[in-house]
This record gives sequence, C-alpha cells and structure tokens, in this order.
Amino acid sequence: MLLNLAGKGSWLEHYFYPLIFAMGFMGCKESIKHDEVLAGKKAEEFARITFVKQDIDSGYELLADATKRHVSRDQFKEVVSKLPPKGFPKTVAAFEYKPMPLGEKAIYVSLIGENSGEHFNYQFTMEGTATTGYRVLKFSRSSGRPLPSSN
Repeated sequence: MLLNLAGKGSWLEHYFYPLIFAMGFMGCKESIKHDEVLAGKKAEEFARITFVKQDIDSGYELLADATKRHVSRDQFKEVVSKLPPKGFPKTVAAFEYKPMPLGEKAIYVSLIGENSGEHFNYQFTMEGTATTGYRVLKFSRSSGRPLPSSN
C-alpha cells in the first residue's frame, strides 16, 4: 500500500533502499580487536629500553611511524632527558589498559616504574591492534603513585 501511495519513482525507491544498503554496509565495518597483554608488553619493552637501559636510539626505533614523522631523534632525546627529575626507574610494569573510544586503532597503557622506593607513573598511547601489533604513539610521566584499578 505504501508503494502505491508513493507512486513510481518516489523517494522510497531513490532514498530508502540506498539508505538501508548503506546502513547494512556500515554494520560490516571491521571491528577493532585489542590485545591488552601484547600492548602492555610493548609499552614495557619501550620503557625498559628507553628509561631503564637509557638506550635512547633503540627506544626511538620503537616509536610509531606517525610519531617519528613529527619528532626527530634529537627532539626525542631532549624529551626523554627531561623526564626523570630524580633519576630513571630500575623496573617497569604495565598495570592498566583502556582501549580508546569509538573503535580507534590505539589503546592506553599505564605503567609504573620503581627505583629505590621512588615510584614513576607513565601513561602510554599505543598505536595498533591485536593483529598489527603495537608501537608507542606517545607517552608522558605523571606525578604521584597510581593505584591499580579493579578492572
């Protein structure tokens, strides 16, 4: 009945069916799968190499390509040298993971480092997925000792 009322060549034929098709196509969009353990291990690897061993050149190579396009090796060295007001950690461990909203191909990882009772809290944004692996997109050091979440 709706087709008869709308008439041939109506909005129903020209807009409704393509809209349904587009909605169905969007539903087939690839879902992003993250591997929190792998992302955490890659963040820990970067932190061990860059902060614990202080091998800045090798740490630079673990950055995401997008980061390396905007940050030179010398800029990276300068940033890392300004991180530790009281030294670098001797150990690091990932303790919290959080995928970015809206299905982004990145995940947040929180690390804690320790050096003779001094605690270091680092926040990493790791670019990638469970399939592609992870590289460091950005990182920062925050003050205070984080408490592991109950997640």
